[in-house]
Amino acid sequence: MQSRKIIFKIVLLFLIPFIFVGCGGSTPSVSKKEVSVVKKQRPSWVDGALPNDTQRYMYGLGIESDRQKAIKAALSDMVSKLGTTIESNYESNDVVINNSYTNSTVKNQIKTEVSKIKINNYKVVKSYKLSYREFAVLVETDKLKLVNGLKDTLKQHKRELEQKSKAIKNSDILTRYNKKKELAKEAKSMIAEIFIISELDTKFDKQKELDYITKKEDEALEEEKNLKFYVRGTKKSEKFVGKIKNYLAQNGYVVTNSKKDAVNVVLSIKDYIKGSIAVLTLDVKVIEKNNRIGGKSIVMKERYNGSKQSVYKNAAIHFEQDMNTMGINELIGLNLNKD
Repeated sequence: MQSRKIIFKIVLLFLIPFIFVGCGGSTPSVSKKEVSVVKKQRPSWVDGALPNDTQRYMYGLGIESDRQKAIKAALSDMVSKLGTTIESNYESNDVVINNSYTNSTVKNQIKTEVSKIKINNYKVVKSYKLSYREFAVLVETDKLKLVNGLKDTLKQHKRELEQKSKAIKNSDILTRYNKKKELAKEAKSMIAEIFIISELDTKFDKQKELDYITKKEDEALEEEKNLKFYVRGTKKSEKFVGKIKNYLAQNGYVVTNSKKDAVNVVLSIKDYIKGSIAVLTLDVKVIEKNNRIGGKSIVMKERYNGSKQSVYKNAAIHFEQDMNTMGINELIGLNLNKD
């Protein structure tokens, strides 16, 4: 009897796991439709058309890996659209400033300057996290605040140009010539700002500002007309005098036979011969109204074969080669802005 009970317990322990498995029952079948996760629907503004810019507001859309990057991309998008519109409007207008502006030059300027615009007065109108690595934002900016900031920048730029013009009024002619060219170049850089402002503000007097640029260019041209060079030297240095005259004339500068109202380039030369080597020292002085405004001493070594004439001839040839390679400013200290 006792042995039966023991056998029963052993059988029962063996069957218990199977009983529980059976009680668990079968798992009911579930359709794929029921277990699938419903994907988020992208907002219509992400893939649809942007809101149209109004008289007061501009819009931009950006999609990036996080919110800050998306905002930056949206602002770049806004600036890019603005640049395209301005470029298109420029092409449809006949704009000529002093005949020195070409369409390609201005268009490139506009692209460059527009890309530099920093928009700080923006508002994030809509934002949405598309996925764990995608964020979309729609930004809006106030045109009035943007254009007022650009106008202030333009006014400040012009004030600085006028201050620089006054500062060089009593300078020597070379300094005035160089600075006037720089000021004209600075003024020319404002053309993009002018087109941007006129695009955002239809009441803005664009032509008045373009005329200001022309005025600065005319001032530089007038200074260029007044710039004349009188080059002279001793009998020994006359070959070098001729080389400098040719260089200046070939580069579009006026070479005159009168020292009056001209930049005087005065040459003198010394030679020293030791064995088969001749050492020439060319002293160059650049003078305007009795004031030295440049110059340099140049030491040249040539092989001496018994003929000083040959030495000077070869030295003049090498001097010309150096001038073409180095430029006249570097060689004789003329300080002439050729850009």
